[in-house]
Amino acid sequence: MDRNEDQTAGREDDPGDDESFGEFSLEDLGTAYARAAAAHDPESFAAPQQEGPESDSAQPEQDEDAESETLPDDAPDAVHPEGIIEAALFVGHPENEPFTADRLASLMRNVSAEEVVEMIDSLNASYKQTRQAFRIVEDEQGYRLTIAPAVENVRQSFLGRVREARLSQAAVEVLALVAYQPGVTAQTVQDQRGRESGTLLNQLVRRRLLEMKRETPADGGRKVPHYYPAERFLTLFGLESIEDLPMVDESFFGSE
Repeated sequence: MDRNEDQTAGREDDPGDDESFGEFSLEDLGTAYARAAAAHDPESFAAPQQEGPESDSAQPEQDEDAESETLPDDAPDAVHPEGIIEAALFVGHPENEPFTADRLASLMRNVSAEEVVEMIDSLNASYKQTRQAFRIVEDEQGYRLTIAPAVENVRQSFLGRVREARLSQAAVEVLALVAYQPGVTAQTVQDQRGRESGTLLNQLVRRRLLEMKRETPADGGRKVPHYYPAERFLTLFGLESIEDLPMVDESFFGSE
């Protein structure tokens, strides 16, 4: 690859310079998904997965020994693991890095990294249900506390609006693949695009358009990252749920 080709490829993998994305519609998203299917192998495009493994939604069970060592729930000075997680994320890592589940678990007794993940899921569900302004988000580096997309206008009123930028065509394609196939893996996106896509996925996660969840495969083994449209994605497009995405124009699938 010569230098000009290398520079072109670099621009293609850049999703844009900032967090406001210019003129970009649901139709653009559907078209990007359909064109990706037509350009590669339509049969490799799985149906959307709306639900993750049951194990990730299970509530953590209390350890009997841990219960005996903690204060009663109604004690005025009782500190619960969820509160420790929130406090750690609020204060922040001493080196300004995201907290991993293992690092958060190490701050508490008798709490595993898996239980930390379940507690974070529970906290986020509570934030949404009670319309709180906070969210705990995850990327490849770990967890951090941020504000909900619905109240970003408050941040903008203090800090000013970010400079508008457009998503690259490659970023739109990756975003479309995840939007129409919630729960897709990085390997599947790469296979469908025919090129490496991990960098774009991570950048879209950092921009909070996508969220990454580590899920245990059906046959067991180590947890694998799966990607889903994030709450901010729904907010930007005015969607109540992924089911509100427009239907894909099937004529693209028959093109050569």
